[in-house]
Amino acid sequence: MHPVSEYETIRFLASAPVAHLGVISDDEPYVTAVSFVVVGREVRFRVGPGRCLDALRTNPRVCVEACRVETDSGDWMSAVGWGEAREITAEKGITETVELLLAKYRRLLGDPLGLGGLQPLPAVPHVVAIELDTITGTRSGSPIRPPRF
Repeated sequence: MHPVSEYETIRFLASAPVAHLGVISDDEPYVTAVSFVVVGREVRFRVGPGRCLDALRTNPRVCVEACRVETDSGDWMSAVGWGEAREITAEKGITETVELLLAKYRRLLGDPLGLGGLQPLPAVPHVVAIELDTITGTRSGSPIRPPRF
């Protein structure tokens, strides 16, 4: 395993399609997948009522992870970050986050000019931001030939 620079790690994290969010819920670890965007050192996502949101409100200290495997070689890269979660309540922050999510996932949601039109994001009432105070990146493979992430 080889460490990755903070710059490359954040860039990698921003490009990942899905992250895994680790929280403490009812005194035990709970991990869930999230669609997300990265804004600077902040990870933003939407969440509905339930176990994850309850855990974030009770204990905002969280961990977020994303990884990718290169299918040809089996090489992998991962990013792991820690920080404090907070709900975004300002309309400007909510709108910005939804617009960024739409831009990132447009290929999956569809193009408004294409057949079928744009598929709206489901109504999910809560937007959360995690300011990463620590982030680390690791990759496998040869130090001479870095994977193509």
